[in-house]
Amino acid sequence: MSEPTALRGFGAPRAGRACSVRVSCRGRSFCPSCEKKRQLLWAEWLQKEVLEPVPHRHVVLTMPRLLRGIFRKRRELLLDLAQCAAEAVAEYVRRGVGADTRPGIVVSIATSGDLVQWHPHGHLLLTDGGFSDDGAFHPLPALDGEAVMTLFRERLLARLIEKHALSQELASKLMSWTHPGFSAHVGDAIPFEDKRAIEDVACNLVRSPLSLKKLVYLDGQKAVLYRSRMNPSLGRNFEAMDPLEWLARMTDHIPDPGRHRTHFHGFYASRVRAKRREADSSGPPAEPAPAKRRCSPSWARLISKVYQRGIYVPTAALSAPAGPTTSR
Repeated sequence: MSEPTALRGFGAPRAGRACSVRVSCRGRSFCPSCEKKRQLLWAEWLQKEVLEPVPHRHVVLTMPRLLRGIFRKRRELLLDLAQCAAEAVAEYVRRGVGADTRPGIVVSIATSGDLVQWHPHGHLLLTDGGFSDDGAFHPLPALDGEAVMTLFRERLLARLIEKHALSQELASKLMSWTHPGFSAHVGDAIPFEDKRAIEDVACNLVRSPLSLKKLVYLDGQKAVLYRSRMNPSLGRNFEAMDPLEWLARMTDHIPDPGRHRTHFHGFYASRVRAKRREADSSGPPAEPAPAKRRCSPSWARLISKVYQRGIYVPTAALSAPAGPTTSR
């Protein structure tokens, strides 16, 4: 699939001219067709250029429904959501392996749930431990999801109060709830040698908010049906909507111009990585390393990765002589 996904017509009837302009999502992490290719290329780049050869974990942090509407009205707070998530896991790692260590963290902010409803939450890919100033890696004995959730809740509520998006009284009520509505899913440690698993998690961080396989348009009823797994709060696994309501729901998940979905913190921060490159280049001159070849963007290679199958050409087709051609 090429990047343009539609054509929009413009015309000037009096001048007798008309033209078609290609319409594209332009990398806004929205179109399922062209975004899949970007996911695979970004995951390969992340693994080869950013991630260190140490175990990693996938962590998902969510918030109660009561707070989700705040981020819909004030979308600039999504950046604070990413920062609070990174600060929470960084604090937990420092408590576990040392105050002078810092983990490598990649944070991606997702805004959609299983049924494309507004559900802002954070996906994190972080090292299973921390790095000291000399670059030594210190593995983390364990990662307690309950403790990470508590740290995330404290920082997020404090940030919303600071930004005048939440009152102190409401924040105190949320802190006193037996079931706070916050949650932290902590995945198992993934060895760096398991490149397939690392790339799968990386693709999940930047996946499109909707899937075309789950989408059905009922033309006779003028309705859109979106299927997914069972939603425990709704008690069903589908959502039926008017087409205009469906368009409004989809546009909620288009990122604002100039806003990034993925952020790098700690040992993976852009400034920290730049300092490491400068330190490596300031040493004694060494033999020039072979230039890294950029990941091929060919669809054949990427399709084989998606379906885990190679693309073959039959031998008979290669050896068969070309027959006569006729024109009609």
